[in-house]
Amino acid sequence: MLSNELVETFLDLTKTMNFNQTADRLNVSQSTISSRIRVLEEQMGAALFTRGRSGAKLTPAGERFRAHAHELYNAWTRAMRDVSEAEGFEASLYISAQLSLVSSVFFDLIEAFDQRMPKLFLKLEADYSAQIMRDLSAGEIDIGILFSPSWSPDLYIEPLSAFSFRMVSTQTDTMEHVGKDGYIYASYSPLFERFHRDLLPGLTQGAMTVGYEGLSIELLRHRGGTAYLPEAQIPKLQAEMPTLRVVEDAPLIQQPLYVAAHVRRRHRQLVAAGLKVVRDVAGSTQDPTLYP
Repeated sequence: MLSNELVETFLDLTKTMNFNQTADRLNVSQSTISSRIRVLEEQMGAALFTRGRSGAKLTPAGERFRAHAHELYNAWTRAMRDVSEAEGFEASLYISAQLSLVSSVFFDLIEAFDQRMPKLFLKLEADYSAQIMRDLSAGEIDIGILFSPSWSPDLYIEPLSAFSFRMVSTQTDTMEHVGKDGYIYASYSPLFERFHRDLLPGLTQGAMTVGYEGLSIELLRHRGGTAYLPEAQIPKLQAEMPTLRVVEDAPLIQQPLYVAAHVRRRHRQLVAAGLKVVRDVAGSTQDPTLYP
């Protein structure tokens, strides 16, 4: 019977093309790697590798099997994850959201899922857009909420409401006194960077650049300065940091927000229900689907 261990060994060997290197990476002996590949070739009924002094090479059959191997490995991993982590629950749903949404959207999502789907095992992760897209394509997550989607024929992507950022400062409440010294330049997404560059060309090279607003907050807390932060987080931070003020005449930057799912999974009952919760919490727009 084809096992995930055999498939994992095959996939690693396609990267190293060296039995000894794969043995080191998987922490087993070289003879174990050879035995696994031999068993896999017997089960597949074809040679998958040729072996020579320069290393291993995929045969035509091996090349054809490689695409299937990725799907098999991902499917097995998801099955193991669902069975082991969701024990005691009726179903499981995996959602990954942009890092900037952790302090706002995440908690509203948890509350909404608790009310509507109390028997659901919900796993939430935070990451950057590029990794969320990769995880969706690989089937590692069910739903992604992100700033910067990239087109893929395998993914369904739909626009949600805009996510607003405002400039705050511990030093001033007017743009007149905002300078590069003490300015924390936010690199939250490529689109955010473009808006920032167009609106504030003189501040694109601040004293420091960060890619996550959590770092901006800690720098403001410990060192002071000026930075753009998600608008929803500002009132709570002002209660904690009395010197933090909104720079009223600074331009508002709005970052479009998207929800995404794999096209082959988005119509499944659980994923469809999850998408509806995300739309309700994040504020769905009336725009048509961006990428069907």
